[in-house]
Amino acid sequence: MISPMTVHVDDTGADSIAARITTPSGVEVRVRTESNYSLDHSSTPWLPPLLTAGMRKGWDLSFDGPVDSTALRGASEAQKIFLDWYPKRFREVSMAAEPGGVATGATGVGCFFSGGVDSFYSAIMESDRITHLIFVHGFDIGIGDESLAARALAGARESAAELGKPLIEVKTTIRSAFADRLPLDWGYDFHGAALAHVGLALSQHLSTVIIPSSNCRQELAPWGSHPDLDPLWSSGSVAFEHHELDLHRLGKIRRIGENRTAMNHLRVCWENLDGEFNCGRCAKCVRTQIGLAAAGARCTTFPETMDVRAVARMHMRSRDRGYLRTSLAAMHDAGVTDTELQRAVNTAIRRSHWTPALFHVRRAGSYIGQVIRRSLRR
Repeated sequence: MISPMTVHVDDTGADSIAARITTPSGVEVRVRTESNYSLDHSSTPWLPPLLTAGMRKGWDLSFDGPVDSTALRGASEAQKIFLDWYPKRFREVSMAAEPGGVATGATGVGCFFSGGVDSFYSAIMESDRITHLIFVHGFDIGIGDESLAARALAGARESAAELGKPLIEVKTTIRSAFADRLPLDWGYDFHGAALAHVGLALSQHLSTVIIPSSNCRQELAPWGSHPDLDPLWSSGSVAFEHHELDLHRLGKIRRIGENRTAMNHLRVCWENLDGEFNCGRCAKCVRTQIGLAAAGARCTTFPETMDVRAVARMHMRSRDRGYLRTSLAAMHDAGVTDTELQRAVNTAIRRSHWTPALFHVRRAGSYIGQVIRRSLRR
């Protein structure tokens, strides 16, 4: 019989929580989350990420401390969604934990805030409700990248101050020490559960946590943060809301393009080529700049002009192709003409179709070459 993955919550200071996670093979992983606000020291914040990991690896879970009973019920429903989405990659697992839960009396409304399009849009549109913004180091910014984290945090602090909201600052190794080592797919499997971990850890201060949407209703697909999944991570103290399904990304860009704070601090880049805050050359940067051009907005965190040669050479996923085509169409509809940019984007789209095929051809050629060389040595 395979042993379960066990979770032991360590005794730490008020503004830090830590867990020792032992896998069925006996490997022990230590994960720490810290903040400038006090955190929940129960086992409840560890449930969403560890359930997701357990299902991906086929490991049952055992918590040595109480877990909120509402969260346990929601986790059972979350399992059904994951099994429906990923029947070949995920397996149903058991969760052994003592049901618990204590109302905290918190009334705050938090909103995750990376400084990107989605989070700026939610922060602006839900401003009347939001009491706190939440910045996390350790998700899209690597835990060891202190330089970029410091720049992003400075921008988040200035943005929060200009928007009139206190900033909750969180630093966690849940991705680097745990998810990346298993490994887990950050986008499709894990990032929504990791956000839930942070939101549940802030239960002493927040009763509602807003998770800005990644996609509009027409673009919904299995993804780590999803309107069907996010609310299921709620506990008896913290309710999660997935914000905005009716507006696509270009619509969000038009809205935040009217906001001076967003245009002075927008951060969308995950590649950060050459250490740039927004490199201006990756698919995400390019489609954002095209959207800003279509909206007639000027953002100071991007280069003044795009390097069209770099754009033509950029690497993109299949989903980027649709985003970029839509962005170019919006720019055309807005009466903004840039023939060189359009040509460069179309070149990159064409390259994205044949580059994977070329990789496989080269790989096959390398294999055939090895076979021939071995046969000649006989």
